[in-house]
Order: sequence, then structure tokens, then C-alpha cells
Amino acid sequence: MGSSTMGVAEAIASLKSRQAAFLVLRLLELTGYMFPPPAKLKNGDSFDYVIVGGGTSGSVLATRLAQQRYNVLLIEAGQDAPYETVFPSLMSYLKHSESDWAYSSENDKFSYQCHPNRNAQITIGKMLGGSGALNHMVYSRGHPQNYEDWYWITNDTNWKWRNVLPYFIKSEAIHDIRILNSTRPECFFGREGYIGVTRNDDPYTDQFLEGFEQIGKHLIDIIDGSELGFSRGLLTVHDQRRQDAGSQYLKHVTGNKYLAVAKGTLATRIIFDRNKNAVGVEVITDENEMIIINARQEIIVTAGAIKTPQLLMLSGVGPKHDITRHHIAVVADLPVGKNLQDHVGIFIPHKTNKPLIREDTDPSKYPAGLFVGYAALNETRAKHLTIPEYKAMGLVFNDLDSIVQIFCASDNNFAESTCSRLYHEANGNQVLITLLTSLYTDSRGQVQLRSGNPRDPPKIFTGAFSDNLDLELYVKYVLDYLTVEKSAAFKALNATMVDLTRPRCDRYVKGSREYWECYVLCMMVSLQHYAGTCAMGSVVDSRLRVYGVNKLRVADASIMPTLVTGNPNAAVVMIAERAADFIIEDAGAYNNVEHETIKREQIQNLPGKLV
Repeated sequence: MGSSTMGVAEAIASLKSRQAAFLVLRLLELTGYMFPPPAKLKNGDSFDYVIVGGGTSGSVLATRLAQQRYNVLLIEAGQDAPYETVFPSLMSYLKHSESDWAYSSENDKFSYQCHPNRNAQITIGKMLGGSGALNHMVYSRGHPQNYEDWYWITNDTNWKWRNVLPYFIKSEAIHDIRILNSTRPECFFGREGYIGVTRNDDPYTDQFLEGFEQIGKHLIDIIDGSELGFSRGLLTVHDQRRQDAGSQYLKHVTGNKYLAVAKGTLATRIIFDRNKNAVGVEVITDENEMIIINARQEIIVTAGAIKTPQLLMLSGVGPKHDITRHHIAVVADLPVGKNLQDHVGIFIPHKTNKPLIREDTDPSKYPAGLFVGYAALNETRAKHLTIPEYKAMGLVFNDLDSIVQIFCASDNNFAESTCSRLYHEANGNQVLITLLTSLYTDSRGQVQLRSGNPRDPPKIFTGAFSDNLDLELYVKYVLDYLTVEKSAAFKALNATMVDLTRPRCDRYVKGSREYWECYVLCMMVSLQHYAGTCAMGSVVDSRLRVYGVNKLRVADASIMPTLVTGNPNAAVVMIAERAADFIIEDAGAYNNVEHETIKREQIQNLPGKLV
């Protein structure tokens, strides 16, 4: 634990110093045993399937296709996930590191008003495991209605809840006794999947949860987004380790003779033949050599909702007007990059009268007590309500120096002066920080090319609160949530909201509608849940094949037509599992031939016999 007098600037300096130390540790390749060895490619190499993007979905898809004995190349711009991805308490050290693309959104002069540059920091994983290796590890599937909506949009029963549920079950290993002993059917949860799920065991949240029960909210066991209520949060953590798809899936194919993984390799464009078949990928290797890799069957792009549209547009697949101005020939005129969605969280801090409990730092422990709640307006009066309208993620911090300030200033990009105010208001006591988000919004953003150079970051327009109704609803949700301050439990804690909007919102009468609108626009943060930019029904069909071309699919969060109600990582794993079956089914007779194995000269530092 840091010194009780450490300021925000000192905390951030300490963070950067530790990041530098972790950078040195990467040279030791401490996590190398968890991943396949790097591929050594040459121009013209061919594979059955080429997967671009080694994040959550790419790791799942590569594993499943290699297990099916297809000849597979997985291309990843980053390297192995580093040591700090392993332990839950180290997640703050991953932002702004070499494992983060660290983009910024364009300033729309409206949103993110209390952030230094009035824009959002866009955190995207640049490593095997992708954003699943640097997120907050909160587990949720989303509400069943999310997938019924996808079915309605696609007219494909593959996306109905009853048909996606088996893929959630296949991927997860639930280790929480309350869920396993619940009244839900045993077949509703997975026990043998690759992604371990446990419940946050920090007791700091219990008194806060009592407060929600006292105002009529339900305390529930299953907090996966499928019903209304509050509970300690579920985490993709097991055996004191983060459970991301990169480490948990790829470890099952380390040494597999059908999989090659090209690390530090940037895909620059997809190559099409005259019949618009996707036949290859142009890449820049880790040795800065530009080569072309050929695909015999398909190319699958799994680079995420920001990087996937960028690659497609660089390849000539996208809005004609947007890509021709960068002198890129149009292959397919599609609304790639449109429909960008994210969950915007409203940062609501409460100070308490509960003194910090001094503890030794445990790197394997989640850095805060966590509760999650799904709620709806008027739910106590309308008993028929089952679909949540907003979500509250509560983090109870017991370490002001190294956690609250880093979480405020680094993770969520508020000004140091803002976070210093929170630190001093806390006065050495525990702090509750709630991130409140609307689960259904009409605002949409977009991703555009900045240039034709694949090394340039794309332009990201979040579109947050571009629809006025979203702002009105957020104000209602914040006020509904804050009714918990009237509970006996919150009063016993003297839990008092800390207003960090000064001086920006001082011109409004505190408590007025205008004040709360200002509060929302000031204290908003991105939850980094990007989705929708290559949506089913507009860019890809219901089997995830890109319209207007052949042998090209997308299989990541960008295909979601609407964002799921909750943290989307589990849904992304489900999409990849579903995509693997689509690919295997569509391969037809190709399933009956003997596929080539990876050549020994295509693997660097071969760790023994390929199996």
C-alpha cells in the first residue's frame, strides 16, 4: 500500500515507473509458455484459414479450427500477453502500455466535458487475448432478449437465445457454489469450458448491497444480466488468475501441428482476385518486411469493433465516399464503420465513514470489492418488468493511493485536479465508485479512416449522447440509483456523493435537470465495450460472411447489430464459438481431406515435437 500522503501526480508517476519495470520483465518472456511459439513466415506461404486478430474471438476461433485439424494462421499485431495480465490486481498497469493501442476519440465539443482533452481514451488490447486480457474481468452474458432481437434482425434462428445458450455453456466453467446450487436447470451453466468464472469474495460490498435491498431492489444469486437485481459481481477469474481467451484457449493448442501464430505482425490489407474472392492478406512482419500470405479457404477478420472496420476499409470494403477520398479502390460499397456502440458509464463517487482496513497487497486479489446491479425505472411498482434498463457496477476501494487515484486519473482519464479532490474528500476512508450505464441507447458513432496508411490510428467518433433521449434517460437512471442514499445502510455509512463537476456545472442550480445533464456529460467515461461496426444485416450476413465478396468473414464484437446488456466479452466468445461451427459446416467436402500440417521451418524457437 502506498503512503497516505501520496498525491495523484505521485500515484501516476509511480504507476508509470512500475509499467517501465513490467516492460523489462517482458524481455524475460515469463508468459511465453502459455502461448504457441511465433511463426516465421515468408512471402507466398499458404494456409487453409487465415485469422486476422489474436484477441478474444481470434484466439477462440484459431483454437477450434486447429482442433478440427485445419491448417490455420493466426495473425496478431502485438505479442504474448504480458505478466501483468495474469494477476487481477495489476489490470491498471496495462492501460497506455505496449499492450494497448491507446487511441483517442475525436473531440465532438459536447461529451466528455471533464476530461483533459474532452474526448474518450479508447483502450484496445494489442496482444494475444486482446481486450479480454486488459478489461475489468466482469462476467455477463446479457439478457436473453438481446439475442431474440438479433434473430429478429437477421431472420436466422441460429441467433435465438435457445440456440446461442449452448455456446455460452461450452465456453464457461462456473465455479460459484451459489449459482451451481441455484434453482436454474443444471444445463443452464457450463462447468467444463475454458473460461473460469467465480464471484467476487470481498466482504466490503455487503453493507452497500443491504442498502439496495432496503429500497426494494432484489438481491439475487445469478448476476449475468438475465434478470433484475443486485449481487456481488461475477468475474473471469479462477485460481487467482485472469481467465482471458488468449491464455485459456490457446494453451490447448500450444504445439499443435495445425496452428501457426504470427506475432508482432500488422495486417495492412486483404487481397481480392478479379472475382472478389478474398485470397490473401498483406502484412508487415515483426522484421518489418511486407509479404503476402495466401488463404486456400477463407480469411476471417477478428480484430475488434475498431480495428476490423479499419482493415476492411483499407482493403476497399466500406462506404464508397469515405474510402475513395483516400485513393482506395472500392471492392464492396458497405456501411463498414457505421453503427459504433459503446456503454457509457457515469462516474458516481461516494465517500463513507468507514476507515480503510490496512492490508498487505495481494497481486492475485481483485483490486476492489465489486457489486453489480441490473435495474429498471418503476420496477418496484411494475412487477412484470424483467428486462433491465440500466446497470450499476459498484467498486468499493480500500486503498486510496494506488487504486482510487489510478482508477480515477489513469483508467478513466479525469484531470488530476478532479481526482485529487476525491482523494482529499475521502479523508482516509473507504470510497464507493459506481459506474452507471444505460443498457439501451439510440446514439451511434462511427469509425473512419484517417488516411490510407495502416499504421495511422482511425478516426473514432463515439456519437455519445448524439440522441437527446439518451441524455434524458441517463439523468433519470442516475436519480433512480441515488435513491439508495435514503437507505438505513447508506446512512449508517454516511455514504455521501462527492461532486467532482466544479466549476463546470456551478452555473446550474444543484439538483435541477440542467445540473444533472451537465453532471452526466462531465462525469461520463467509456466502458470500452465497442461493438456494431460490421453489423449483421448490413455488412455481414447471419453466417458472418461479408456481403458483396467471397471467402471473407468477420467474427468479433463488430458483428453485433445491437450491443448486449452487460459486459460483452462472454458474448464475443460465444460469437467465435458459433463462427467456428459455421466455418466447419460451410467447408463441406473440405472436411474430408487430409490437411497440411505447419512446416517446422514456419515456427521459430520450436519447443519440441509438434503434436
